Amino acid sequence: MELQTQRLFIRPLAESDFPAFEKTLNQVQKTALGSAKGFFDWITAQYEKMDILHGLISLGVFDKNTGELLGTAGAGRHDDLGEPEIFYHLLPEHRGRGYATEAARAVTSWAVESYRLPYLIGTAGVENIKSQKVLERCGYRLIDTRTLLVHAEGKQYDFKYYRFYPPGGDA
Repeated sequence: MELQTQRLFIRPLAESDFPAFEKTLNQVQKTALGSAKGFFDWITAQYEKMDILHGLISLGVFDKNTGELLGTAGAGRHDDLGEPEIFYHLLPEHRGRGYATEAARAVTSWAVESYRLPYLIGTAGVENIKSQKVLERCGYRLIDTRTLLVHAEGKQYDFKYYRFYPPGGDA
């Protein structure tokens, strides 16, 4: 399974991607499941089921020209809401070039088409205006603001809650 856009290819991570993948992680992710490698192995094990309704699919976002790993994007079941959610994260040096929007559009299309979803959600911290703009550029509609638990940190934060409805879906 591989998604392609004008400038990116988005695919499951391979073992050889681990050194570059490790650079994409924040401190909480580096300690998830005991180590960065444990987290990576858990992510790659999810490819066996390819189930965004009950699990999570995290894909590598690569530059088509250089093959460099720019970050990750994917979809999976939101821990608190139980709804399928899109996510994306780029390394800081690759932000501000439209890659997140390009990856989010591709993953959104793949998720709603492959899983025949009535909608897909997106959440962004209330102060994360750039991520909110990515969702909006991809056709996600702001529904409301919700306080959600970030399980890996054991803390609650306020998030903007968005929904994407596929063409012909309920809006």
